[in-house]
Amino acid sequence: MNASTRTGRILLALIAFSAIVAAACLSGDPEPTPTPDGPAGIPVSFPYIFAGNFTVAGEPGPQGIPMFARLGDGRGPFNNTVRPGEYTNVSVAPPTPGDIGEEITFHLGHPDESNVQAEETFVFDATAQPRFVELDLSFPRLP
Repeated sequence: MNASTRTGRILLALIAFSAIVAAACLSGDPEPTPTPDGPAGIPVSFPYIFAGNFTVAGEPGPQGIPMFARLGDGRGPFNNTVRPGEYTNVSVAPPTPGDIGEEITFHLGHPDESNVQAEETFVFDATAQPRFVELDLSFPRLP
């Protein structure tokens, strides 16, 4: 075998090897999946942050009423609505791996006092980055 043939075979083998490595690197999910077994006290996923319109008994909801989200036994911080019929920055993240796949519920009022749950819910799935979700909410009454 002459040097030219040997060089050609080596080059062909390197190209084939490079193609296999490139295919292996490109296959699969390009977004890393968070591991649901983080250290105690560290959320197992980034949060979802919700905003949208909200109604109470079919009418635009009042400005300034507190709103919050619950996931399992935990809850996100509560925020005041910013304009009549609109809310922003209602966030929630799962404190335990068992909360992934559970429903998020939305509430008007204070978490430890009287509050009313919205008709809509949202299923929490692990996310590798914060997710912003526009979701309109309907409440049957004020708390």
